[in-house]
Amino acid sequence: MTMAEHARCSGEALKLVADYWVLRIVEELSLADGALRFSELQRRLGGASPATLSNRLRRLEQQALIERTGCPGKLSVSYTLGERGRRILPVIGAINEFAVAGAS
Repeated sequence: MTMAEHARCSGEALKLVADYWVLRIVEELSLADGALRFSELQRRLGGASPATLSNRLRRLEQQALIERTGCPGKLSVSYTLGERGRRILPVIGAINEFAVAGAS
């Protein structure tokens, strides 16, 4: 991989994980005991508009960080954290540690 390709990939990854709602969604899905439906995820996030949540979920699915599963015979879908999404958890942990250390 060239330096230019590496910088482009790093920049795209940074744009994704630097988004407040993306980090919150990944964290909530990691804490869930199983899949979460849209409404449950929205309730847990407390404050994300349906449009914002839908947009971020679409981005996360496109990047293979989450998995979207439709329920057969129903209009509902559920979301789980994918393997690639689990790889971001140490980043979220580091951000949380940084925030706690700064607050004390």
